[in-house]
Amino acid sequence: MADGIPFQEAIDFLAGKVLLPTRRSDDLQHAAQVRGYSVAGVVRDDMLADFFAATLKARRDGTGFNEFRKDFDAIVERTGWQFFSHGKTEEERRAWRAQIIYTTNMRTSYMAGRYSQLTDPDVLRYRPYWQYVHSGALHPRKLHLSWNGMVLLATDPAWKVMYPPNGWGCGCDVEALSERELRALGKTGPDPSPDLQPYDDTDPRTGQPETRYPGIDRGWAYNVGEEWLSGLVPRELRKPLPPFGETAPQADLPPMPEPTRMPAGMVLPANQPDQFYIDAFLKPFGLKGDRGYFRDASGGIVTISQSLFEQRDHDGNVLRTKAGKFGRGRYAALMAETIKAPDEIWLDWAKTAAGAVVLRRSYLRNVILDNGQSIFVRFEWTKAGWIAITGFDARESYIRKWRRGALLYARKG
Repeated sequence: MADGIPFQEAIDFLAGKVLLPTRRSDDLQHAAQVRGYSVAGVVRDDMLADFFAATLKARRDGTGFNEFRKDFDAIVERTGWQFFSHGKTEEERRAWRAQIIYTTNMRTSYMAGRYSQLTDPDVLRYRPYWQYVHSGALHPRKLHLSWNGMVLLATDPAWKVMYPPNGWGCGCDVEALSERELRALGKTGPDPSPDLQPYDDTDPRTGQPETRYPGIDRGWAYNVGEEWLSGLVPRELRKPLPPFGETAPQADLPPMPEPTRMPAGMVLPANQPDQFYIDAFLKPFGLKGDRGYFRDASGGIVTISQSLFEQRDHDGNVLRTKAGKFGRGRYAALMAETIKAPDEIWLDWAKTAAGAVVLRRSYLRNVILDNGQSIFVRFEWTKAGWIAITGFDARESYIRKWRRGALLYARKG
């Protein structure tokens, strides 16, 4: 809110988020940070909903940090939440953690809203240049400070990486300039595009390769506004997740991408030992019976391990494996590929056998086998278990009933 006027674009950015419980700050990356609202260490759905309501109130009503801090304290007192933080006293610890939650969400929603405004065709025609504006922090990131005053065309690819915020606590901004304002700065045209010097690195959670940039925190090398408006989820489908019991297949969905042709050998031989199918599932993730994590196409973390195929008693003892149950072992490699390269990822609610309500992540993919058969593959993952289903019914009318809840990812094309 500025001068008492709600910043509607920033409000819309927050209001369209999906609540995603997380244990660590890097459980979500890039697109998942834009699509999802999370607070590291908050895994209870009700608690996360309370934090989201407090955050949205701060953005919508402009109530400021002090009011958010009161809401933060009330949630902690009510739930007994034990959170990670810095500080020697309880007051310092609460102030630090509340500030991180508040600042991160206010800055990302503000900059997403700014991007929406600045890329309006009428604004771009009159103000085709963007100037990087450093926050003026007392202890600046040197690279951010070196970009201060740099003017680039709004269409310069560098903004895909360096559009702020560029890290935790980054308060940098972008100002749009007209031709006249550019010349008033003594410039006859935009500055040379910066050499952002990308380098190869490894995701510390998953071991997957990732690209890093100097001066930009891990997980922040993306344009929050561009991802919001034209990223992995079409804007018209960026809807919050309805409450439990109210989710239903969405109407007027665009068709799924064309089926992918699979190479020979993706359907495994029948009547093999369970371990054969388990190994075939784990191999694409670089695992051999051990536990690991995989960052999916939406930017979220999914747990991958042999335990997915184990049936246990109430004490946690393994009773048997179930890799070949219902003949699905033959499709173990297809299940793995569906997680690695889905057509769509959806989030909705599921009820466990014990009656608990949990979030369910569904990976959907249409494929054509080497013999010409069409297969629809669905892999559902929750913290309480998983379900993998393959079927020959690949009709849109059948698939539509599984396209429900909130869309997290859609493969282009």
